[in-house]
Amino acid sequence: MIHDRSMTATSEQAEYPVRILISDWLLIDGTMDNHVQSAIDGAVPDSVPGWDVAAKRSARKPPRVARLGNSIRQAGWDQIPGWPHDGEGFRTWPAPGQTATMTLTGLQWKLVVFALNCWADVDERMSDAEGAARSRAIATAVGQRLAEQGWSPESP
Repeated sequence: MIHDRSMTATSEQAEYPVRILISDWLLIDGTMDNHVQSAIDGAVPDSVPGWDVAAKRSARKPPRVARLGNSIRQAGWDQIPGWPHDGEGFRTWPAPGQTATMTLTGLQWKLVVFALNCWADVDERMSDAEGAARSRAIATAVGQRLAEQGWSPESP
């Protein structure tokens, strides 16, 4: 997991569970895939808004935001039961309305909400109003569920 050195040990370890439609998580997974690749390509900043330390790139490892995004994707694969291993499996999975509880750190959720809104802007520029609206609705719903637990975008 990637940490901002200015965070306290308590905030670094804070985890927040969110019950979410698996179909919404699949959109988050795809968004993280896009965001990770864009970070690797240098098309998005190597940070999450609010990080206090300057990003340092290494030729040997991917940018910090890419590592954080990959940790989010891995969390989904680890926490959601029945994740298909091939394209055929996605024909019947997830079932309509199927949910799972995803537990991420505050920093991971911060990137999720940021990336959903960032890529919603991209969708709008590409005239995909429906895609933009869905991403923003998921970001808003996740943010509300997190706020109920004391999380805010200003905190990790």
